[in-house]
Amino acid sequence: MNKSNFLNMLKNRVLIMSGAMGTELQKKKYLDDVTIPEELNIKFPERVSEIYSSYINAGADIVLTNTFGANSITLQQHKLLDKAEDIIKAGIDLTRKISPHIIVAGDVSSTGEYIEPLGTLSFDDAYKTFALQSSLLQKHGADIIIIETMTEIKETKAAILAAKDNFEGAIIATMTFSADGTAVTGTDLKSFITMAESLGVDAIGLNCSIGSMELAELVKVLCENTNLPVSFKPNAGIPELINHETKFPETKEEFIEASLKAYSYGTNILGGCCGTTPEFIKSLSNELKNKSPKRRKIKNKYFLSTRIKAIDINEIKRPVFIGERINPTNRKKFQEELSKNNLSTIKDEARSQVQSNANLLDVNMGVPGVDEVKLLVNAVNQLQEIVPVPLCIDSSTISALEQGVKNCAGRPIINSVNGEQAKLNAILPIAKRYGTALIALTTDDNGIPKTAQERLNIAKKILNFADHYNFERKNIIFDYLVLSVSSSPEQIQETLKAMKESKKIYPDCKLVLGVSNVSFGLPSRQTINSTFLKMAVDAGLDFAIVNPYAKWDIDDHLAKNLLENKDKGATNYMKAFSSFSKQVLPKTETKKLSLDKQLYFSVLNGNKESVINILDKIIESYDNPFKTVNDNVLKALNIVGERFAAKEYFLPQIIMSAQAAQAAFSTIKTILKREETSSVGKVIMATVKGDMHDIGKNIVGAVLESYGFEVIDMGINVDAQEIIDKANEINPLAIGLSALMTTTMPEMETIVKLRDMNHIPTKVIIGGAAVTEKFAKEIRADAYARDAMGAASYIKTIQKR
Repeated sequence: MNKSNFLNMLKNRVLIMSGAMGTELQKKKYLDDVTIPEELNIKFPERVSEIYSSYINAGADIVLTNTFGANSITLQQHKLLDKAEDIIKAGIDLTRKISPHIIVAGDVSSTGEYIEPLGTLSFDDAYKTFALQSSLLQKHGADIIIIETMTEIKETKAAILAAKDNFEGAIIATMTFSADGTAVTGTDLKSFITMAESLGVDAIGLNCSIGSMELAELVKVLCENTNLPVSFKPNAGIPELINHETKFPETKEEFIEASLKAYSYGTNILGGCCGTTPEFIKSLSNELKNKSPKRRKIKNKYFLSTRIKAIDINEIKRPVFIGERINPTNRKKFQEELSKNNLSTIKDEARSQVQSNANLLDVNMGVPGVDEVKLLVNAVNQLQEIVPVPLCIDSSTISALEQGVKNCAGRPIINSVNGEQAKLNAILPIAKRYGTALIALTTDDNGIPKTAQERLNIAKKILNFADHYNFERKNIIFDYLVLSVSSSPEQIQETLKAMKESKKIYPDCKLVLGVSNVSFGLPSRQTINSTFLKMAVDAGLDFAIVNPYAKWDIDDHLAKNLLENKDKGATNYMKAFSSFSKQVLPKTETKKLSLDKQLYFSVLNGNKESVINILDKIIESYDNPFKTVNDNVLKALNIVGERFAAKEYFLPQIIMSAQAAQAAFSTIKTILKREETSSVGKVIMATVKGDMHDIGKNIVGAVLESYGFEVIDMGINVDAQEIIDKANEINPLAIGLSALMTTTMPEMETIVKLRDMNHIPTKVIIGGAAVTEKFAKEIRADAYARDAMGAASYIKTIQKR
C-alpha cells in the first residue's frame, strides 16, 4: 500500500490496530526459549503467527510486526545483529501469509540508550541504527512504520529522520507520557507535537505508560494542537504485581469507554498496548471500525520548541524577543573562554537573558581558530538542558548550521539565509530536512538594496526557492534589514515600508530585525533602539533580535524625528544627547575671522554649504590657495578625528565634516586643476567575498576621507582577485579589508597571498568584529585596526613615509 492510499483511507474511516504483542507472548510463556521477543520470528515463527492471527480475526486493519526491538544496538547486545534482516523479513512475511490484504506496520522503538547529552549515544549513531531497521522494513514490504513507546525526544527525532530517508510509506510517530503530559526526560506533549510535525510525519500519537482514560485526556490535547491524523494506543491500565505476576487492572469496558472518548476528540487510528488482548481489539472493532473520523478545527498555531517546552509564537505579545548576547563578537574574554571550550559564560548569559524576558536565544559560536561545528554542537546540547526557551542557531558555516539544528531536541530557527543562489541551495534543504523556521535576509550578491521594492523582489526570489524545495512559506521569517540612521537616514523608512507591504502580500511570513543596528555610531543608542522598535512593531514586526537587559519602553520624539528623516544630520538629536554642539566657533563674529579660520571652522562644524563661498574668496586672496585649503581642512579633520575617538563627536559629525572636506577639495581641484594634489593618497576599502556587512567599512571610509584620503570603496562581497586587480591599476597606499564573520576571514589571507605573489607594494590592513591582531599576524597582514581611528592612524603613518 502506498502512502497516498493509506492517508486517503485515514480521511474517510477509522482504522483499528492490533493489541499487545509482548504481554501476550509473555502470558503464553512463549518467551522462555529466546533472548528477546524478536528472535521468535526466526526460531519459533508459529508462536508469532498465532498472535498475529488472533488480532486479524478480532478485526484489526493494521498489524504491528514483531520488530519492536529489532534495531542494531539491541540486536548487537544479544548477539543477533547478523540475523537482523532475517528477523525483520520474517516479521513481515508471517503477517502476509495470514492475510495478504492486512496493513503491515513495521514496529520501531527505542534502542534503550539516551542520546548526548543525557547519555553517551551520539545522534548520528542513533540515526544509523534506525536507518538500518527502516531500510529493511522497506526492502521486505512493510506498508507503514509506527515509531512507538519513545521516551526521549532526540531519539524520536533520529528515528523519524531515519525512517523518512529510508522508507517510502507513511510514518506514524508516537511517544509515551505520564498523566501530567510530560515524558520521563522532561518533554511536554506540545514539544513532541512541534518536533514530529516539523519533521513531516504522516500521523502522530500516544501509546503505553498510563491507563486508557488518562491517555484519552492527553490525546484530547494532541487533537486540539495538530491537523495530522492521530493514533491512540493505551495500556489496559497501569500494571500491578500480584502473586509475582504482572496484571493489568482495566476491563475491556473501561478500555472501550476511553477509546470512544479518544474517538470523539478526533482520533483516526485506535488500538491497544500492554495488557490489551484480542478480546479488547474485537470490542474496539465492533464499536469503531470503519466509522468516519470526527472533524477537528485547529486554531492557527506557530510552535517553536525545546526539549521540555513549546511556545506558540502567535500567542506571545509582539514583539517576540530573541536574546542576542550569546555571541563572541567584540568580546575578547568570551572568545578566550570559548577557545578553551569553556561554556560557563554562555550558560550564565542564557539564564540571565531568559530571566530578563528573552523568549528565544540566538546562539553564535563564531570564534577565529576554533572548531565551530564542535563548539556549536556542544553549546546547543548544554543550553537546551538548562533553559526552557527555543534556540536560534546562528552561523554562516553551513556544516555548523546543520550540526547545530540536528542536535536541537526541539524546533529551532536558523539564522540565516539570503538571496544568494548558492546560499539558498545550501541552506533551504537543511531547514526543510530538520523542520526549522528560517530567517531570510533580503540581500543578495549585490548587497543591501536601497529601496523597499528591491528588498521585496529578493523576498519573492527566496519564496520561489522555498516553493521549489517544498519548504512552507509560513516557516520563512523575513529580515528587511535596518541600517544605521546616522549613515543612512533615508533607509529607515524604506525598511518600514517593505515590512508593511510584506505583511500584505506575504501574510504567512513573519518579520524580524536586528534592532540595535539602527543606532550605530550615535550616543544614547537605547533611546533610538527603543523608539525604533515601536515603529517596527507598528509596521508588523514579529521577532526582535535585542539585548534583553536593555530598557525597551522609551519612546522619544527627538529619536522619532531622526528616524523619520526629519532631523537632517541628527542635529537636534545630537544637541540633546551628546556633548556635541554645532556652535563651536569662538564668540568673535564669523566675519571678523580670517578666511583660513572660516574654512577651518566650516569643516570642523560640517558646514558644507559655506565652504564654496569661502573658497572663492580664498582663491582670490591667497598666493597659494591649495596650501591654505590643505592645511586648514586637514587641521580641522584631525580635530574631528580626535573628538570622534573621545566620543565627543559621533558618526553624523564624521560624515558631515567629511562632506565639507570633500566639497573643499573638489572645488579647489576644479578651479586650480591640481588633481594630483587633491588627496593625500588613495586607499582601497572592501568587504571580502562572502560577507555582506558594510557598516564598519563605511565608517572607516568616512574617517579616512575626513583626513583627506581618496577612498575607493569596492563594496561588499568582493572577490579577492578583483581587489588585487584594482590595486595593480591604481597603486594605493593601502588595502583596507573588512570581515564580520569568521567564515569569511580566510578570504583576507587569500588577498595577502595574492598581493605577495603579484609583488604589489601596497599595505594590507584588516579589521572587523571577528578579526583579531593575532589573526592579522598569522596571515601576514601589515596591520590590524580595531576601529576607524586605528585604521586612519596607521594609514597616516604610511602616507608620511
